[in-house]
Amino acid sequence: MSNAFLSLFRSAFWPPVLPVVVAVLIEALIRIHGYAAENYDDYIQLRGGAGLYLQTLLQLILESVPLMVAQCWVLLRPGPRGILVWVMGYLLYPAISLMLQSSQPAFSTLLFSVQFWILAAGLSLLYWGQRAYQLAQGVQSGASWWRYILSLDAALVLCLLSWVILMSGMFVYTPDPMYNQPLEPRLDPVQMLRQWPLTLYYAWQFSVLAAVVFAYYWVNRYILIRRVLATQGVYLFLLCSAAWLLLSYPLFGTMVLQMPLNIAEQSLLPSENHLPFDSMNLLVAVLIWAFSTPLILAFERQQNARQLAELSQEQSQAELKMLQQQVNPHFLFNTLNSLYALCLTQSAQAAPMLLKLADLLRYVVYQGQNTKVALGDEVAYLQNYLELQELRVGKRCHVKTDIQLADGDWHVAPLLLIMLVENAFKHGVEVSQDSCDIELALKMDGDRLVFVCSNSLPKDYQLNQKGGIGLVNLKRRLQLGYPGEYSLHSVAQGHRWVARLEIRL
Repeated sequence: MSNAFLSLFRSAFWPPVLPVVVAVLIEALIRIHGYAAENYDDYIQLRGGAGLYLQTLLQLILESVPLMVAQCWVLLRPGPRGILVWVMGYLLYPAISLMLQSSQPAFSTLLFSVQFWILAAGLSLLYWGQRAYQLAQGVQSGASWWRYILSLDAALVLCLLSWVILMSGMFVYTPDPMYNQPLEPRLDPVQMLRQWPLTLYYAWQFSVLAAVVFAYYWVNRYILIRRVLATQGVYLFLLCSAAWLLLSYPLFGTMVLQMPLNIAEQSLLPSENHLPFDSMNLLVAVLIWAFSTPLILAFERQQNARQLAELSQEQSQAELKMLQQQVNPHFLFNTLNSLYALCLTQSAQAAPMLLKLADLLRYVVYQGQNTKVALGDEVAYLQNYLELQELRVGKRCHVKTDIQLADGDWHVAPLLLIMLVENAFKHGVEVSQDSCDIELALKMDGDRLVFVCSNSLPKDYQLNQKGGIGLVNLKRRLQLGYPGEYSLHSVAQGHRWVARLEIRL
């Protein structure tokens, strides 16, 4: 029991908890820096920062338990109730916690903050968005929309936007931030809203820096990798990359130096001076290129693999539809030949046969094109076919059926079973001048459909004679519709031909 619970937790519960854990780790790191922002190194060495870090981490984990429970509850109770619990966990619980901290001195030691709540909620929403994208992949329009929202471009924009907000908040929190370095990693949303002109002043300048980073990424992905590397090879890719980096970094550096935040003692450049050609600026540009290149290549490979898988699935579905339509002429040729023979003899059985044929064609037209049909409908179609054949062959062939339908909402691909029965009539009845018989057995063994069709063989039957398209069609349909979930054996056993089909439904 415990092993099963641990297996369930490992497979189902840890992914939704992970965003909260990451938020806890980030907040703990921010807290440990905030305790002694100016003398952090001395603080760690002299006062044992590791112990305080573990204490902070443990307290944040305990305070974020309701958030973790809310994340897991959505998996346990999907739907409106699960969403309601998530909203309570991420709105009601933080509101109560923050109110207690501001109104009750006994709760002043709580570490739950607005900053931590924004971080945890943002990461959690990203997780559920990515999960919704995975569920929506089967819907073309929805999948296309989600692909754009959760693309690598959008993910980078989101990260850069978060960085802009964080840096703007830190600058708003610190008076004269360019003169009071290093900054304390604090984000006060209330203060940012109150001083919104100052927030916007810092935000647009950090947005320019973020735009420079995105420009390096965009050129690397859409020009250097897609157009140069993909068509000209690695050597020209490296040469073009070097030319781009050497030409761009002083231009971007000059642009950054024009922003108002730069002061005489310090600038926003990585070199922190007013020299756009400084080697440190080039080094940062090279690091952005070196970091983004493998990330872009990995993402491009994943995208290509997914597109190839979708294309392969579409081709399989198209082939499956084509194979299903091939069933119709195979069935019609046999039945119309029988009906033609009865009409020549002006048999009274022609009219009932024509009615049966109409019922069978109605099933083929309206149900045969579906991906799955109810097992009971497929069995009823099979029984109608047997009655039609009995009208045609009369008493020359004895048909014995043993059909046991189990309870349950079982579905199967249409027009599969009939192909084995058609082969039995074609190779066991139509070629025989003597009396013959066919035996059919169908049952459910757990979740597996077991269908056995056997027929007697004429005395002069040749085992090496070439068969028609029916059995080949059936095998291909099973490969496409039930890969690895079926077994088909069709062999001669003495004076009988036995076909056994098992499918996991």
